Amino acid sequence: MFEVRHPENHKQAVRFLCVGASGYVINLVSFTICLHMLGLSSPVSFVAAFLIGSTNNFFWNRHWTFKAHEQDPGRQAVRFFFVSLLVFCFATGVYWSLNHTIKMDGTVDDGLAWAIATPLSFVVQKLWSFKA
Repeated sequence: MFEVRHPENHKQAVRFLCVGASGYVINLVSFTICLHMLGLSSPVSFVAAFLIGSTNNFFWNRHWTFKAHEQDPGRQAVRFFFVSLLVFCFATGVYWSLNHTIKMDGTVDDGLAWAIATPLSFVVQKLWSFKA
């Protein structure tokens, strides 16, 4: 099952990307609501949006991507959010490096940072957070 060419791994990767895309949209909407409708500061809105989007991702990755709903959800959640925070820090470092060395457009840098970080997130979430 851990072989790269195993078809279930490909299906999980596609589901992981779909969940991540939905989490990204939820993150943007949550940030906008927190900032403009609730009047929260940018940093507080940023953290709240991260937590809301990540909670969405945890639920769907647990139940749909990895189908790991028979394991302890509390332990999975701690691992998932820990990995998410580390991947966020890694992506931020990649973004900063690209933005300050290559001097590309910020949007391109953001996309590349997440494109580099996402496979790492998938592997660690699969093998550690959900032990699929």
